[in-house]
Amino acid sequence: MRRLQWFAFFLISLVVIYKIITLEPSNVHLVGSKATGIAFESVPLSKNDIDKTTLRVTSGVTLRFDDNRSENYPLFYRLLVKTGEKIGEGVFGEIVDVNGKAMTGLDGKPRISVQPDGSSLLKAGREWRLLTHMEEAPGMVYDTTLELTEQKRLQAVKTKPVDMHSVGGTIIDCAASKTDYGTHLGGEEDYSMNSRYADAASPFYVNCLLDGSFKDDKGRFNYFCAYVENMAVWLGDKSVDKTKGYNGDTFTPYNYGHIIEIQPKSLGRAEVVKHFVLGRYTPELAVMMPDHKTLYMSDDGNFKGVYKFVLDKPVTSFTPVWEGTLYAAKLAQKSAQNGGSFTVQWRELGHAKDSEIAAMVKQKMTLSDMFDITKPDANYRCPEGYRKIIEDDATECLRLKPNMHKAAAFLETRKYAAYLGATMEFRKGEGIAFDPASRTLFLSLSSIDKSMTDDYEGMETGNDIRLEENFCGGVYAFALDGNYSAVSMEALLTGKPLDDESPHAAHYRCDPETIANPDNILYLGGGILIIGEDGPNHLNNMLWAYHLKSKKLMRIASLPIGAEVTGLDKAVVAGEGALLFNVQHPFTDVPKNVDEETPDELLIHNATAEQKRAQVGYIGGLPVGLLRN
Repeated sequence: MRRLQWFAFFLISLVVIYKIITLEPSNVHLVGSKATGIAFESVPLSKNDIDKTTLRVTSGVTLRFDDNRSENYPLFYRLLVKTGEKIGEGVFGEIVDVNGKAMTGLDGKPRISVQPDGSSLLKAGREWRLLTHMEEAPGMVYDTTLELTEQKRLQAVKTKPVDMHSVGGTIIDCAASKTDYGTHLGGEEDYSMNSRYADAASPFYVNCLLDGSFKDDKGRFNYFCAYVENMAVWLGDKSVDKTKGYNGDTFTPYNYGHIIEIQPKSLGRAEVVKHFVLGRYTPELAVMMPDHKTLYMSDDGNFKGVYKFVLDKPVTSFTPVWEGTLYAAKLAQKSAQNGGSFTVQWRELGHAKDSEIAAMVKQKMTLSDMFDITKPDANYRCPEGYRKIIEDDATECLRLKPNMHKAAAFLETRKYAAYLGATMEFRKGEGIAFDPASRTLFLSLSSIDKSMTDDYEGMETGNDIRLEENFCGGVYAFALDGNYSAVSMEALLTGKPLDDESPHAAHYRCDPETIANPDNILYLGGGILIIGEDGPNHLNNMLWAYHLKSKKLMRIASLPIGAEVTGLDKAVVAGEGALLFNVQHPFTDVPKNVDEETPDELLIHNATAEQKRAQVGYIGGLPVGLLRN
């Protein structure tokens, strides 16, 4: 018996020794020691046209530990795929209809997107799978299979759009997050599908020609018309009736503007659901908290909201039907200094399960089924019995119809939230991220102006947010209580508008030594918040690493001129950390300087077709322990 015990001890010792000597350096240093300092090699500002037109990323990161040791990690960038690239039998970014047939643009040519947005890098069995949004109408979510090379780096081997016919297709797929049980949550940021344009009984009604021109009856291009027509073509629905809320045999506006969950199966095939209980507005994305019950959603645009959903029961695996309660934030401003601070309460909108709201969508309802709607008079007064609200940059007079509370809460979420007095004054709500260590939720607001200023244009009803204009935007931190409910909000980091005296004024509108127009954000780990930019106020949009404790801001990537940072995600690949991001629409947006001139515009005009292709890639070589702390 004693010999068996010694033999077992010997085997266990061998296993332990093997695991120790095969540990990644990051794991070795995080055993018994703690990283106290993190410093990325900073990417310098552009000095010439080559710098301005190329992607440049950080070359390394240094971790310092509490035992006075430090470790350097060289980093590398790995390109995975470019839009228009054939990978296997598929073309990444090609826009196809419900039958897989290529769709064409107004020029008659096949449409290839340069708008990769939300991305999730998932492990499906032995395969790596990359799900990537195309921010288009119709929307596409591309499913790309990745393999590890001999150098232990990912390489795309085949791609195909996810089959969306079961949910009636998707539109303007924007940012995304992934659940810790391995699914993808993406937002349908359908900016122009506001139902006030669809209903002939609405004073905001848009009369589309529906002739393929995307124009209204005055001959003007109209995004609402383009959205409707593109989705109708995708579905093959020729029965859209503009006198009946633009509903058709299969198309209905209320099917869009939701959060989608995807669990990949075989290439291009997945379990796909729209979680109608998370509401309908202009969602950037949803992020699930560690309790597997609470989610937060942002709302992009002017006069928008922030929303919370609480599931009745925790969800720990892909579940097609969710049930719970939807809320909208109500702010009370404490200070306007340094970007402002607020207390947060929550207005309950309603309780439902997905199947209930899905049934309402199938009924092909219209706005006037739920509300009577009119415009205020010249003095901004509404008729008796109506409530004045402002949402999506317009003032409306609404009167809720009997027994329509649930329908309004989940299909007209922003209107109903404003109707109940929630704060609909957020401006350009973008990315959301969560730091479990400090129990802090982060929200990026790409611009702090318009609806976030004091009584913007004298039209505000609540005037809950009264901040000084800052077109450079900011990132806000929400403190959460023990139930993961946000109780306060304050500015964490804001951009800085430049003046004419700045040495950067000739090419920048916002200080390039700090953030401008933050959009996608990600909590990397180790107290690091990753911040991506989207705006015309930096010569090159940048990717930043912000250390929450030291408040050190480090520039870790500079994108080609005219491009936006999207698709932030993280994963451990072959024992190394990977930070995923997209270079969206390079050589498209024209940056401005302090005088709102565009001195670098020629670089965009002279760009080649190859330069204009968007791409997905990752920074590799990060210490694994950094991602896990």
